[in-house]
Amino acid sequence: MSAVSQLLASAPVKARAASMPGWLLPLAVLLCSYDPAHAGAFKATGHGNPVTGVQRLADSPTGSCGQCHTEDSESAANAMALWRENDNHLCYECHRQENISGVFPGQHIYQSSSHENDPAVVWPGPRPPARLGIDEDGKCLNCHDPHGEEDRDGLIPSLLPAREATLCLTCHDGDPASRSIAEELRKPYAHVQRRSFGRHSADEGGDPNRYAYTGGNRHVECSDCHNSHAIFRDSFPPMAPVASKRNARVGRVRVSNGPAGSTPTYEYLLPAGSGSEVLEYEICFKCHSSWTRQPPGESDLAVSFNPNNASHHAVEAVGNNPNIDPNAFVNGLSASSIIFCGDCHGSEDPSLRGPHGSQYPNILRRPYEANSMPRTVTSEELCFLCHSFETYAASMGSSLALEASRFNPPAEPKGHAYHVEEEDLPCFTCHDSHGSPRFGALIVTGRNPGLMSFDMRPSGGTCTQSCHDPRSYTLNYPR
Repeated sequence: MSAVSQLLASAPVKARAASMPGWLLPLAVLLCSYDPAHAGAFKATGHGNPVTGVQRLADSPTGSCGQCHTEDSESAANAMALWRENDNHLCYECHRQENISGVFPGQHIYQSSSHENDPAVVWPGPRPPARLGIDEDGKCLNCHDPHGEEDRDGLIPSLLPAREATLCLTCHDGDPASRSIAEELRKPYAHVQRRSFGRHSADEGGDPNRYAYTGGNRHVECSDCHNSHAIFRDSFPPMAPVASKRNARVGRVRVSNGPAGSTPTYEYLLPAGSGSEVLEYEICFKCHSSWTRQPPGESDLAVSFNPNNASHHAVEAVGNNPNIDPNAFVNGLSASSIIFCGDCHGSEDPSLRGPHGSQYPNILRRPYEANSMPRTVTSEELCFLCHSFETYAASMGSSLALEASRFNPPAEPKGHAYHVEEEDLPCFTCHDSHGSPRFGALIVTGRNPGLMSFDMRPSGGTCTQSCHDPRSYTLNYPR
């Protein structure tokens, strides 16, 4: 620190300004706002750009120090010789309204958000140093450096003092945030930011190439699912498909569905100016639909979840069969329920929401093998978070539980539970976990072991399998 900067830091602000010779004040202002760490960054930032930077004063150069720092002795009494007090209202002088992209939703939204009002939102350090002063909670300066920062990879975007994931996880590692998202992201299967370093841009908007697998753009960052300026606590658990308020005001992909099995039309919704509620699956569709280019072998979930399919898991809308026996469900679900993507994908810890990480493949909350080879099926598997194990997998269970499935005794002695418990056939053998355009009951063909063909009729159906001879079943599976 320079001698002048030490002088400025060594006494109360007003005393420093009052005791300073007039000729020294402009130099002090300059030195006070100069830091070698920012020397190469400032003029490349949104604040310091000489063409598009700050222009509070028409008679001062655009993006110059004098737009925020002043030689006026009255104003110079403020910290860092700023033209007004050094709090969020200084930022609001320019950042009062929602910006074009909607990443910053405006003063009125941020002022009611958790990051503004939670007393735990104070930068803990060590780099930049911890903010230990009084009334530091909720300040913009906890997450932004107005002069910009550089690292070995160049300018850090959005006036952040560290790259996005590093910045967020400095707090969301269990201290000061109570839940450790950092620990979740270290699990074997996770939405891991380190694999997509530097690919995210705050202004990427509705460009599907920014999420495409080909071309090296596939990425996931915290702000793909969360708007840090619009984080709110849920007063009540969200009702599917409406996302949590922790996902408010983020970009997402809305679909307009066509016939069964068809690719929908897509509309990217910017956070800016959109008063519509964020639906959780719309956030997921930014990566997991054909709105962008998928990795080889990955299914288009927007096609799978189409409510016009013969059957679909109830993510976009209630399922197509309202006649499923309530006893076939557990945990308060029914044929009229709608579920979240996060009901299947997320932490194995039931107290944590969101698909951050899991010990199970595909970030699943419980084990589920995408393999049809025979094995013992247990009640701890994923499907039985919603579906009754006694109904679908326990052939010697109670008649009440078994009869909740129409493919069980007395209608069919070698029905659903028999196939699972006696033949060791897992759910994946006959069912798709997202949707089936052609068949009801999420039935899928083409797996081995599995169904080679299936003919579904109003009164049942005939299947040809790799396991035994063709067999017809008489059941009531109304559409």
